[in-house]
Amino acid sequence: MIMFARSITLAAAALCLAGAATAGPITPTFTNFGTLGAATFGGSGIPNNAVAITTLAGVTGAPNALTLGLTAHQRFIGPALPSAAGIFTAGTGVSAIAPSPADPYATWNFAFYIAGANTALYSFNLFYDFDPAAATDESDHGRVVIPLGAVTTTAEDSWNLGMNFLDGGATQPLFASFDPNVAGQYTFALVAYNANGGEAARSAIVVNVNGVPEPTSLALAGLALAGLGFIGRRKA
Repeated sequence: MIMFARSITLAAAALCLAGAATAGPITPTFTNFGTLGAATFGGSGIPNNAVAITTLAGVTGAPNALTLGLTAHQRFIGPALPSAAGIFTAGTGVSAIAPSPADPYATWNFAFYIAGANTALYSFNLFYDFDPAAATDESDHGRVVIPLGAVTTTAEDSWNLGMNFLDGGATQPLFASFDPNVAGQYTFALVAYNANGGEAARSAIVVNVNGVPEPTSLALAGLALAGLGFIGRRKA
C-alpha cells in the first residue's frame, strides 16, 4: 500500500500544471456514492461511508480493475460532514491542531483512494480548488500529477487545503494562498488517464463551506486542545 504524505515524493513528479484538464467546472461524478469499505484514507477513524466511488472493469471484464474514491471529512475529530450525492457541507474556521493555526489549516480535509488490479496501467490527476468562487473551471485548479505506473497497489491519503505542498506559489498565482475563514464552494476531482492520455475514469465532489462554523465546531476545537493525547491515531 502507498500512503502519500505531506513530504510526498510526488513533489518531484507532481505539483505542476502539466497533464490533461477538461474545460468546464467540476461537478459530482461517481458510479456509487456510499461506503468504500477498503478505504482508510491513510488514517484510523476517518469516515468511509460517504465516498464518491467510481469503478472500472478490466479488459477481461474483471471487476474492480480500478477503483477511485473521493470524500471530505472533519480534521481529526468531529461529526461526519453532512453530505448527499457527492456534495458535502463544511464550516469555515481554522483548525486548532498543530501545525495549525500557525500554519492555517481548515477544520475539514479532502481524502482520496486509488486501488485495483490494473492501477499501473493509468496515470492520475488529483485536482484541488483554492478558489472560493462557485463553478471554478477545471483548468484553473491546482493538481497533483501521478505518473503512469506509479501506483501498483493502493494509494490513499487525507489532505488539507492548508498544507504547504499544495501551494503552487509563483507558478500558480491563483492558488498561492488558502483562507479557511472564507466561505465558498471548493471542488475536487480524481481522474485516471490511459496510456494514450485519454480520460478513463473520474470521481469528483463538491464541498460547500458555510460562512458560519457548524454549531459544534467551536466546542470541538476546545475538545481537540483538551484531548491531544487521543488524536494521534488520526492523520494530520
